[in-house]
Amino acid sequence: MSANKTKNVMIRGIIYAFISSITFGLLPLFSIPVKAQGMSSEALMFYRFLFSTIIYGIYLLFRKANFKLSKRNIRDIILIGGAGYGLTGLTLVSSYDYIPSGIGTTIGFQFPVMISIFMWLFYKEKLQKTIYVSLALSLLGVFLLSYSPNHGLVSGYGIFLLTITNLMYSMYIIGVNKSSMREVDSSVLTFYVITVSMILCLGLSLVRGTLTPIPSLMAGCDILFMAVFSTIIANLTLILAIKTIGSTITALLSPLEPVTAIIIGIIVFNENINIQIVTGVIIIILAVILIVLQEKKKNQKELIHKTERK
Repeated sequence: MSANKTKNVMIRGIIYAFISSITFGLLPLFSIPVKAQGMSSEALMFYRFLFSTIIYGIYLLFRKANFKLSKRNIRDIILIGGAGYGLTGLTLVSSYDYIPSGIGTTIGFQFPVMISIFMWLFYKEKLQKTIYVSLALSLLGVFLLSYSPNHGLVSGYGIFLLTITNLMYSMYIIGVNKSSMREVDSSVLTFYVITVSMILCLGLSLVRGTLTPIPSLMAGCDILFMAVFSTIIANLTLILAIKTIGSTITALLSPLEPVTAIIIGIIVFNENINIQIVTGVIIIILAVILIVLQEKKKNQKELIHKTERK
């Protein structure tokens, strides 16, 4: 591949990643008003994925997409796609009951550090000193966002939910790039991941007895927008980014997600912001930037080694 083509592929992957992060950042805008009308998190997620499955399924049928999967594809989509992505959405939206949406989304942004640690644990990638610094900065950022001198910890349970969010999302991003899901067409993979997530949330709603009708027309519109923007577009561009520029870089090029959520929280939901919160956000984004720089350095070294071998 020529230098120009390589550059164009990288730019396209970066654009995919940014679109994905912005549309994911819109999630509070659509989900919080619906939950305010009494709908449970698992029921909301079920309707979100149901609308997404129907709309996207019709689109793929018109495109005459190939829905064929191997047994390995099915296994990985259920285990990694459903659990990884389905639970990510559920726990993130649930955290908004305990933590302001902007702060919650920002705390959920520390998953890039977890990805680096997982790549070290399971794929034997070398853990650089930068990762330790980034982890320390991430923890400091989380502390600043979740602790107030006057009120103490914002919500221990909210932090727990966001920790699960980070773990599941890290597993999902790595899984897309490292499992047999990489073999599946991006559009079809998005459809199957959403479908499995829908079934998971339906099951949880039925078990907990929280499946209720959509409370109003406005709530239905919010769920529809959440399905189109924060599900279909966000997931498709995420998978395209992962397949174009890799899982680690994709995860590290997503700072617009917490920024988008914070702006929405301030403007739409009148969430408070102060120097401590701004500092926490900056520190977490700085931790991500450090990993990006480390990843770039590592890729350059690998390229030099490959060139030398040739």
